[in-house]
Amino acid sequence: MAEKRTSIPSDLAQELVKIIRLLAMSGKKNFKKYLYDPFIYAGWEKEKSHSALAASKMIDKIQEDSNNPSYLHTLPHQCKRLISQAIIESLSALGDSCIFFLEKIQESGSIASSPEALEFIAVLEKPLKEFEKVTSSNNEKLFEDSIKNFSKEELKSAFEPVKLDGTRQKVYLDTEVHTLYQQILSAAKVNNLVRCKKLLSRYIINYSDSETYSEQEVENLLDALGKREVGFKEDLKDSLAIELYFSITKGILEGNAKKAIQGIRKYAHIFEGDPNTKYYYEIDSLERKLYGIIQAKDLMKELRKGV
Repeated sequence: MAEKRTSIPSDLAQELVKIIRLLAMSGKKNFKKYLYDPFIYAGWEKEKSHSALAASKMIDKIQEDSNNPSYLHTLPHQCKRLISQAIIESLSALGDSCIFFLEKIQESGSIASSPEALEFIAVLEKPLKEFEKVTSSNNEKLFEDSIKNFSKEELKSAFEPVKLDGTRQKVYLDTEVHTLYQQILSAAKVNNLVRCKKLLSRYIINYSDSETYSEQEVENLLDALGKREVGFKEDLKDSLAIELYFSITKGILEGNAKKAIQGIRKYAHIFEGDPNTKYYYEIDSLERKLYGIIQAKDLMKELRKGV
């Protein structure tokens, strides 16, 4: 028998946010089946009331209360009421409210271990993971079909490193990287580790393969943050893998195979073939299909020259 959860892991909450965003892209029928119906079956729908606050207003109020320590104990219950209100409003309100609750779970250990959060995830997790599984197997076929139709030029373009034309773009990129890095340091100073993780994920994904990236500085920062919060480095690794996997999936669903290829290459660059990384087997399968098609088009030598 599986061990009963006492708290919701941050990476699970992050993952479910991404799945809801993909679900929204897949149309109303899926959204109703995998998100709306499970809450109805679980009895979360409340009676319509003329005096009830709209879900958007409730989100504003909960956000405001989040900044007041004396209201913290009320937040999980407020989030549950928010979901109940959103169910009777619209699918869009329900999606936004679920994402909001999941983000609050990531921000606060006390919310993550509340009975309301545990009940919320118990309703949500199974259907969303089922949708993710269906999407994953469909994606392989979609991805393979789209890159089969790529011309040699299109494949080469997807593999080209970002070239900066002239000084202006280089200065802009240097400034952008520096600004983002300073934001990471500021968040670290005030011990805002949730923001730190988000900013670091963005920094590593966007710039780890650029000349301006400072790997040693990132390692030093990770060591320091790991001393403040046990498991920070592992959490960040999971967060990076989730961001990249869903960026790749979104690229495939949008018909943007170039974006998907670039995501696959970034994943390979950051994790260097570590099979213990989240989503390793799903992305490895996509990568095999990609390189199979590259070999079939006899492009391997040309691509290696450009990389």
